[in-house]
Amino acid sequence: MAAGLKMFYARHTGKQNKKMHISEIAPEDKDYLICRYCATRIVWVDSFKRLGKNIPAYLRLWPNTAHEPGCKNTMKSLVDALVAESTNIEDAQEVFAEDNGNYVFRMNVLVDAVRELKSAQKDLDEAAEDSEKERKRTHYQRTEKKLTDYFNSAAGIAKLRARIEDSEDKEELSKLVTIMFNKKKVSWNDFFFDENRYPTLFKKASKIDYPVAIALTVEKEETPVANGAFFTAKGETCRVSKEDGEKDFFCPELRSHTSGTLLKFKAKEEVIVVGWLNTKEAPWKHGITYKNIIFWIDNNKQITRVD
Repeated sequence: MAAGLKMFYARHTGKQNKKMHISEIAPEDKDYLICRYCATRIVWVDSFKRLGKNIPAYLRLWPNTAHEPGCKNTMKSLVDALVAESTNIEDAQEVFAEDNGNYVFRMNVLVDAVRELKSAQKDLDEAAEDSEKERKRTHYQRTEKKLTDYFNSAAGIAKLRARIEDSEDKEELSKLVTIMFNKKKVSWNDFFFDENRYPTLFKKASKIDYPVAIALTVEKEETPVANGAFFTAKGETCRVSKEDGEKDFFCPELRSHTSGTLLKFKAKEEVIVVGWLNTKEAPWKHGITYKNIIFWIDNNKQITRVD
């Protein structure tokens, strides 16, 4: 039986089915938890470390149970809700296309919108007359809003993947949502990377020409770099020991030219990031090599909390 997705909200049967976020749940509450949307019992999973990274506490289905039919915490319900939200975008192509009851995530729609925004910015910068500037500004703002919605959809589908633990659930998501880019299928393993797959992402980076999604836990909150050129926030490091005794430290980093873009994400929060990546390798002392995985953040919706 599939394990079900990670959850971060529950209802407390001893407190009149009160809805509670995981941050509100005390040790004495743990025996009274049921699903937020159905009566299925759920269990608390304590935080733990994996490859040097802290995995925050979460909730999951009680062993050998399943959500009730129609529960909003099932994979199908969550995917349908996300797709329904994405189709409400004004004056935009559908980033999710229906395919015999399932969906296709059309990554080119997102990529084309990025190009369109850059073109709109150039047109606005080059506009001479006030009337022309106003028209170009309106077009830029409409294009920016459209791209924001697309990033929100991409981060949303990656967020669902981040909540999966069981291989059966991964298989179900891959059947429900197929990813396409330049008329070719992109596997979920080549789009989404959690903390234990940072080494794989770093190795593949030079061959990836589309936006990817990663899960990270914030370690260092937004700070300006020394020369003030940009702002940075860092995720917890994935540490891998090699047979020769040397170590690779895979370090996710977010960068933005705008102050405050990264400020709302706090230390120990688990987030999803969508975008184009850059990598940088820096040998250090004691046999340690830092392998940085860098994302530039130009749109707030490129980042979302897992919970």
